Amino acid sequence: MIPSFDRVIILADESANWEVAGLRQLDRLTLAMDEFARSISSQRKIEIVIFWQPGIAVAERWQPDHPRLTRCQFVEGISVGASQRLLNTRLLVKRTGVEQLLREAISLEFDPGLGDESAVWTKLWQQIEVSPVHFDSDGWQYLVNSREIPSAERWLLRGSGKSRDGFVSRYLNRPISRAVSQFLVKTPITPNFWTILITAFPVIGFLFLIRGSYFGFVVGALLFNVHSILDGCDGEIARAKYLDSEKGPGIDAIGDLIALLLFSIGLGFGLFRSPHQGSAGQWAFLSEGVLACVFIGLRLGPDHVLDLLRRGPAAVVFTQDDDRLRRSGGRFFGDRLTSLGFELTKRDVAFFIFLVAIAAGLARWVLHLLFFYAVGTLILSWRGRTGYRKLV
Repeated sequence: MIPSFDRVIILADESANWEVAGLRQLDRLTLAMDEFARSISSQRKIEIVIFWQPGIAVAERWQPDHPRLTRCQFVEGISVGASQRLLNTRLLVKRTGVEQLLREAISLEFDPGLGDESAVWTKLWQQIEVSPVHFDSDGWQYLVNSREIPSAERWLLRGSGKSRDGFVSRYLNRPISRAVSQFLVKTPITPNFWTILITAFPVIGFLFLIRGSYFGFVVGALLFNVHSILDGCDGEIARAKYLDSEKGPGIDAIGDLIALLLFSIGLGFGLFRSPHQGSAGQWAFLSEGVLACVFIGLRLGPDHVLDLLRRGPAAVVFTQDDDRLRRSGGRFFGDRLTSLGFELTKRDVAFFIFLVAIAAGLARWVLHLLFFYAVGTLILSWRGRTGYRKLV
């Protein structure tokens, strides 16, 4: 049930300027209100009263002007008789916790007999301190002092995983990427810039793979894993700093695709150059790497890339290609085995397995796996596409 109210009163003291995960507390609260307004209505605007602590000089008071604030209307004064929710700037709220926070917030019917401005502010602050919002919840934390900011940032980023994360991401990659993101959110780096920046890792990894030595294979595979880990930071930054964009997830997915193609052809070329292979085996490895790259490209095609850029998050979460693979795989192998296959071929899981296998001296078998994956998914995707057309 959506909480009913006319406006939100935000009590602001020095904590309004506390910077948590790259955003000042007052900015974060108003952005949360703005996002909530967009989620419940295509037209609704939330009226917000920023009630500054009387002791703070007028010159030090400010009003949020973030470019994403389109559903917040800043007004002056507390209305008598209006249904109002009461918050303050010490509340650090997750984006998923806004609705519950507003439901738990004090529903204030203003009493004009409370006294002067200082008495009113003190009275309202005391009401918050005994209300449910004063106590930590899954959706928010109450910061008593600025020393709690580092732990609060870790808490804020802790819930920033994706539903499509594999088990390697959940238990290994995410803890590392969140530690990196805790530093990155304090910098001006944007999510899309970070996505482009870390493309250097698969490019350098490719250059190590083509050396054809054991050292080159291990370092190359390790760099692809580093890319897989750091690739989680862009989404974490975006969610923490309200920098989400429609095209961001598409750009991220294209970066993943480029990494897979570079790994395939780099490993094939590296085994081709390896001095430990016979002449015939060398050409077979090069052919495998090139064909794996081609087959993956044929399965996805330019339409998939355009779909990622055009549809953004919806295209990434559930693409038409995924739909075809699940439908076709389910008919041949059953839904349970198909789901297991999807879990084991997620990027984080696959690159981790590749690294372990290559470190164990099984680089050629990693290439064989990639080749059979490319051929198998291409066949399943085509059969799924044919089946879909028959249904239509």
